Amino acid sequence: MNTDNPKSNVMHEEQVQTPFMTAMKMFFKRKMTIIGLIGFFGMFLASVIIPFFFPVDVRDFDMAQFNQPPSRSMMRVSREIRGDVALLAAGAGFGVGVGNDNSLHTWGVMSHHSEPLQNPPQPEGRIVQISAGQGHAAALTEDGYVYIWGDENVVFRLADVPSGIQGRTIQVQAARRFSLALTDDGRLHTWGNMPDLRHVSPGRLPAGRVGVQIEVNTMSGGVLTECGYVFILISEGREWRDVPEHIQGRITDFTLTDHNGLAILDDYTVYIWGATGLINEIPEHIQGQAVAIDSGTNHATVLLRDGSVVSWGEDRHGRTAYPTRVSDGVMIAVGWDHNYVLQADGSVTTWGMRGFIFGTDGMGRCIFSRLWLAGRYTLMIGAISSIVAFLIGVLLGGFGGYFGGALDMFIMRFAEVVGSIPFLPIALILQFRFRDNFGQIGGMVLLMFVLGILSWPGLMRIVRGLILQARESEYVTAAKALGAREFSIIFRHILPNILSPVIVWLTLNLAGAMLIETGLSFIGFGVQEPTPTWGNMLNAANDSVVLRAQWWRWVFPAVALVSVALSINLVGDGLREATDPKTQGR
Repeated sequence: MNTDNPKSNVMHEEQVQTPFMTAMKMFFKRKMTIIGLIGFFGMFLASVIIPFFFPVDVRDFDMAQFNQPPSRSMMRVSREIRGDVALLAAGAGFGVGVGNDNSLHTWGVMSHHSEPLQNPPQPEGRIVQISAGQGHAAALTEDGYVYIWGDENVVFRLADVPSGIQGRTIQVQAARRFSLALTDDGRLHTWGNMPDLRHVSPGRLPAGRVGVQIEVNTMSGGVLTECGYVFILISEGREWRDVPEHIQGRITDFTLTDHNGLAILDDYTVYIWGATGLINEIPEHIQGQAVAIDSGTNHATVLLRDGSVVSWGEDRHGRTAYPTRVSDGVMIAVGWDHNYVLQADGSVTTWGMRGFIFGTDGMGRCIFSRLWLAGRYTLMIGAISSIVAFLIGVLLGGFGGYFGGALDMFIMRFAEVVGSIPFLPIALILQFRFRDNFGQIGGMVLLMFVLGILSWPGLMRIVRGLILQARESEYVTAAKALGAREFSIIFRHILPNILSPVIVWLTLNLAGAMLIETGLSFIGFGVQEPTPTWGNMLNAANDSVVLRAQWWRWVFPAVALVSVALSINLVGDGLREATDPKTQGR
């Protein structure tokens, strides 16, 4: 043989290679197939691995962070006052600061409703206190005037500062959708959204008690009086409403989480009351050292006498990962999931949630972590439904093609009946009728089996046709002569030789099943919230306002779905061309 002839070399390789090796060689020659493999396995591995590092509680939500755009700059202090900060306050996704030149600045991520936060007022009087809430902020000048800016929703009436407190205010606090203020006569004043103010009862501050400090959480607030007593203002009974009597009269500073109250006593120890949880595990080494305390949703931070800081509680978004290098702190500001410490030189150190890579949805849930968990569920539904269809199709196609006769006739007629059933209407009916009977997990399993049971006829016909051709082959005759059973002949001898078209069908059906699941979830008949899939994430973004103003809510799940489906189709096309001799001219 002339080995110098390239055509002869190709023919020689064809003769010495097995069909499988030849198919794999042709498969990996296609660049688009390689791209499809990388895309699919990349998305698959991301969906499997990332949820372990970014765990998701599907029932968790945070309305303070709803519809936040992609960002990592929530705690990036304004460049104009870096190293020159005099006062700090932490809000929901943003921060407020005052420079030593009395200039007022905001930074972070503002939602559509709180965009006016970007334009803070510049009071003429010296600013002595600032506070930040969910979508608005407050500043107090030394002459007792209050300035409010931020969310301009007329329903909330956040800017309607009572005229009687101007020039008399000694402290102000911005809360969720309301504000509280103390005047020089020790009286408490409230304004803002009426439904929120129903949880605030100023009457719980006894007459004659003079308030000197206000603290708030997302529901209500509390007042510290000049004699060291704290009175919680929430109107209904909560576990943190009643302050233990034995610490009253000894409190020098206090703060409120959503479920607890914490106080620093006159001996610099920290005391907690309310619900039990991680925040109750107060670090021992801070006792007798705490001089200031502040808290977020379910964590607390203290400033110690040596200028260091310590955080503890529920560790989400790194909010308890306090810096150990700080030794000259003079002020702390904590809110929601954010922590700031102002140091003696005017610099600021931050820890906690810096933002969301892919933004948040309408319930304040992280789209990045939910996207990969949704990918796990979407891929799992597509894979299991394809396996169900594969088992049914191969089993019926194998028996029908090998035995023929009446059994083949029955299987073919049955397949025609199943194939004539309108797929989407039946899937919709079955899901609507039975999904509530099985619960969240059972409904997902039902969807897998509905997709698998209704999509096997195509594969059955492929397997039947191939077995009809292969059952007269010499190796089948030899197996019969050796006494092999029919079941063994079908599934041990014939099936391995006809797997190539079956694998191609299985690959393409996986993409189809994923798209069908997404379509069902998109119209509300697939997997239900709060369990995420790419389909119901798109369904949650099915709104004209979201499509126009909150692009991140639909772009990322749509790109993920299209990427996986396209990658699978590219791999399927590569398999089909590699296993079909006609496409290679052989």
